[in-house]
Amino acid sequence: MSGSSNQPTDFRRPMILVFSIVLLTTFAVIFWNEGQRGEHKMLANAAGRVGLVMAGLWIAWPSLLRPINWLPPGIAVLGVIALGVIAARPVLAIAAIPLVGAALFVTTIIRSLKP
Repeated sequence: MSGSSNQPTDFRRPMILVFSIVLLTTFAVIFWNEGQRGEHKMLANAAGRVGLVMAGLWIAWPSLLRPINWLPPGIAVLGVIALGVIAARPVLAIAAIPLVGAALFVTTIIRSLKP
């Protein structure tokens, strides 16, 4: 067969993406329709947090086999910490996302200035 590779297709990464989209959509629908009522708040928050973790795992899946050389190691750690902060307190995403972006920008400039 032409075009076929010897490696089997890995179904886990698309499955993680679908799982993440379903959980984040569940969070959005419950939050939009029910608001912050007590009986739905716990389910919505749990779906949102697990959905964020699954999205982070989906993003990190290719790096399980090979390292990311262009990303400074400190930024990877900072990104994981920011993901944990966002999962624990979603309101802090307003501060965590720009912080990671600014740190990535500064470290990229510093790395480009090194001889």
